[in-house]
Amino acid sequence: MKKIILLMMILIGTLSFSQENSMDPYVGYWKMPDGKAVIQIERNNNEYVGYVRWLKDEKYPIGDKMVGQEQIDRNNPDPKLRNREVMGLQVVGDLHENEENNKLIGGWIYDSWNGRKYYGTVEALNKNTLKLRGSLDKWGILGYSMDAKRVNLIKK
Repeated sequence: MKKIILLMMILIGTLSFSQENSMDPYVGYWKMPDGKAVIQIERNNNEYVGYVRWLKDEKYPIGDKMVGQEQIDRNNPDPKLRNREVMGLQVVGDLHENEENNKLIGGWIYDSWNGRKYYGTVEALNKNTLKLRGSLDKWGILGYSMDAKRVNLIKK
């Protein structure tokens, strides 16, 4: 009986370990370094996309010309898109794994605070940290990197 219990514990431990290691390192909720937003990165077939799922200030704060109103994509270069709400806005798209499967490449990252779309890459530094890089050129020379931290987002 003790051998069966021991065998069951080993089996359960092995299954838990393999599920944890097979978890996609990019999928999840990620808090931006400035603490103003959390994006959710999802895998859709072979493409990774990301959406704003939490904002520190869902409405414009005191001192803003639009105080009390829902935050919108007001700096978008396309006037037709300036009324989109930031909450739920797609801000990452078209990313796919490179041949070595160690980085997401070939996509874009959108910054709704300034209305600019950048060439984007994402690298998992560890299971709780992503390095996001947005650049003006597709080679990643002229750009900016930031580390996003994994968070557990509890929806209202």
